[in-house]
Order: sequence, then C-alpha cells, then structure tokens
Amino acid sequence: MNDYKFTETWFDGNIPNWTNLFTALKEQLDFVPKSVLEIGCFEGRATTWLCDNILQEGTRYDIVDTFGGSLNETGMGEAGEKLKEEDFIYNNFRHNISFHDKINFTIHRGESQKILPTFDLTPTYDFIYIDASHRADDTFVDAYYANKLLKNTGLMIFDDFGWKDPKDNHPSISPELGVHTFIANYDREYKLVMKGYQVAVWKQ
Repeated sequence: MNDYKFTETWFDGNIPNWTNLFTALKEQLDFVPKSVLEIGCFEGRATTWLCDNILQEGTRYDIVDTFGGSLNETGMGEAGEKLKEEDFIYNNFRHNISFHDKINFTIHRGESQKILPTFDLTPTYDFIYIDASHRADDTFVDAYYANKLLKNTGLMIFDDFGWKDPKDNHPSISPELGVHTFIANYDREYKLVMKGYQVAVWKQ
C-alpha cells in the first residue's frame, strides 16, 4: 500500500461512478487513456486513483495547477490552515505521484488560463479532467481549451457540477453554469455519459 499524504478526501465520493464509467468504456470501446490532462489536481487524490486503477505504464500525464489552493473558498476544511504553509499542496502532490514513476508526469505550475493557451492546441489527450476554479466563467474557459486538446473518442469530466457556495448562491459562483454553457456550444460534438455531482462527456 502506497504511503500517500492526503489532507482531504473530496474525490472519494466519485470513485464508484468513475469505476463504473471507465469499466463501461473499456468493455464497450476498449478505452484506456494513454494521455491525460488534469486541470486542477490539489494533492493528487484523483491522480493517484487513476494511476492505481486505470492507467498503464508509459502514460503521458500533464498536470496544470497553481498549487496555491484558495484560502477564500468555503469548505477548505483542514487544508485551509495547511495552505498557509509554503508549498504544502505541491510537496504533498509530488510525494504522492512519486509512487508512480512509470507514468510520464509533467507539471505545469500556474493558472490554467495562462498555461493552456501556450499548449499546441491540437487534439492530444484521451482524457481531460477539469477540477480547477469553481467560477462558471473559469470553468467554461478551461473547457474551451480542453475541447481543442481532446481527441475524438476522448473523455472529459467536470468536477463540482453540483457544488454551490453556501455563502453565495449566484450562478456565476459555481461550475454548473460554465458546464451548461460549454455543452450548449458543443453539444453536436459530445455525448453526455454521466451526470450527477460530476458531469462526463464523450467526444464523438
């Protein structure tokens, strides 16, 4: 058992749905991602789950994150205090992926909306996971670039579709509106394959 360091377990509630989804895609379409882009990773709980359960040796895995978290966001829990320690998230993430040296990780540290436009905006990835800002406009912009980077017959998952800030219920302060806006613009290219707290779409 790998000696991971996690402060929060937010991802764990998604594991049954991810297990079912990736199992179905493997059985029906022989889908196993060989190239992954994760936009927002925190300490790498989703990252390590993929490495432990889905990915094969040699998979390309690009990470985009500030590793700064957000002290102003509701629901940070224990991690809120830890964020005051320099590079706490980054050091935990590097520790956690160190158990997966057969995966080809590249870390792009910074804001996604500054980093993603610098990529070669051609279809590159089989799977893209969007779990960065909770703002609707940021979510849409991340998805806009993700669409350019995702291959046909590729999977995109949005985290926190069902998240609402208990202190501010304006639609702009939630990924939901950003996801709806993306799907409204690109519905001809995507098939909805999962909807709940998270949303997953398959690029046809």
